[in-house]
Amino acid sequence: MSAAWPLLEAGVTVMMIDAASEVPLPAAPRGDIGSFRRDPSRWKVQFGGNLAGVDPSGDQSPKLTTPLAREMLAGFATTIGLRVRDFLALGSLSRGGLSNIWGAVAAVYDDEDLAGSPVRHADLLPSYAAVMQRIGVSGSAGADGLPVEEGPTLTAPAQRLLSAASRSPSRNGFVLERTINAVVMSERSGREGCARCGMCLWGCQRNSIYASGLELPQLCRFPHFRYFGGALVRSLLPQGKGHALEISCKNGRMLLHAPRILLAAGTIATTSLVLRRLGSIGSTRLLTNPVGAMAFMIPALFATPLPERSFALGQLSYRFPLRDGGRAAGVIYGADALPLVGIAGRLPISRPAALRLTRALAPSLLLATCYLPGRFSANTLRVADDDNQRQIVIIEGVQTEDARDTLIAVGRRLAREMRRLGAFALPGSLTIAQPGADAHYAGTLPMGGNGPTACAPTGELKACPGLYIADGAVLTDLPAKHCTLTIMANADRIARYLAARIVSER
Repeated sequence: MSAAWPLLEAGVTVMMIDAASEVPLPAAPRGDIGSFRRDPSRWKVQFGGNLAGVDPSGDQSPKLTTPLAREMLAGFATTIGLRVRDFLALGSLSRGGLSNIWGAVAAVYDDEDLAGSPVRHADLLPSYAAVMQRIGVSGSAGADGLPVEEGPTLTAPAQRLLSAASRSPSRNGFVLERTINAVVMSERSGREGCARCGMCLWGCQRNSIYASGLELPQLCRFPHFRYFGGALVRSLLPQGKGHALEISCKNGRMLLHAPRILLAAGTIATTSLVLRRLGSIGSTRLLTNPVGAMAFMIPALFATPLPERSFALGQLSYRFPLRDGGRAAGVIYGADALPLVGIAGRLPISRPAALRLTRALAPSLLLATCYLPGRFSANTLRVADDDNQRQIVIIEGVQTEDARDTLIAVGRRLAREMRRLGAFALPGSLTIAQPGADAHYAGTLPMGGNGPTACAPTGELKACPGLYIADGAVLTDLPAKHCTLTIMANADRIARYLAARIVSER
């Protein structure tokens, strides 16, 4: 979407090819979190009528266990021929993809985040502004004059934490601030403003949370735009001075030809198509953010009444420098609108007692994620032939001791900082997720890199002129901040360059 807009606005003819079919996604439940808690049939929404959403381990993110998430994620690995080892590969072939269940954090990279990239903050700034204006973001006032609405009211524990931070000077580089989310607070383009219903996890009934599929009707108003849905790209092929796409759709297989192709299929799918096009059977590094999570409580709020309305997305964001360079970062969430089965399962008491205690804890709880830069990841992606001589994608994840030790150290530092602000870590709550659980996949076809899989700063694959990459695959590094907004801004930047080039050639 972010690449299509600048091209269409420049008058360039665009065909968007999407594997998504017309099958609708499960509808978001109506009402607010208060009425949801009192609904005796809420288990059907949370776990599904067949209890498919029950997670025995308790370690899976709650957003991955909803009916919406299960429907979206189903079939991705099988369809693209993906096999994984010690890695959680999240992907979706539904309309809008993972943007239907993303956390909506809209973080802006600064020059420190972009230290290893040929692209600087100033290069991305116009595109950040354009994307943020288009999708709508809210939180606290943005730096650099970026368009940010005042965000929804914070939950009680998050507000207490932020107020304490405003009274206590930052030390040793620890920064705590409001999270900026891709959530609109007022009506725009058929989307309603956030009403703090607290049902964010289950799908936004008001479409306040941005999802890329919401923009498709607007693109279809351009006379030089064509949407080709239900079409899965199987391979990229050379075709004269241009390229061909081998596509499977309801009418069988077909070839489409174009002088320029812009790939934005998500890092895993994009990389697999490029490696097949290059005939490569070697491995390429797949960057992810090693991630952990912790729970904190504010004692003064223990056993207070749960609110009828809330906001279940990111409340606060923090960051601080690491000893060996770079920064750790994370997002802090309120827990009053989240299912607390995972926390209850970790308490060293009986299940009924743990559930009662967790309910009493919920009004006082804060859940924090802890992310490390991508340099701490050691995953690889390659294309190989299986036993039937079919090409498959193989991802091997590695949880390094360095990443684990650093996450533990980050957890200790965060616990100290939170204690200073009046929030106390729940003993034993630090959980380290398996590689890939962050869903921040990047760096396989880096801008400014060397070799056949490297891209120019314009996103053009050096080994294949006319083939542009505009998703996370082209990020050179992966800082600990959430990467989605930067991927969108970079796609906008690449498309603006490409549009100007096409117009100048006319």
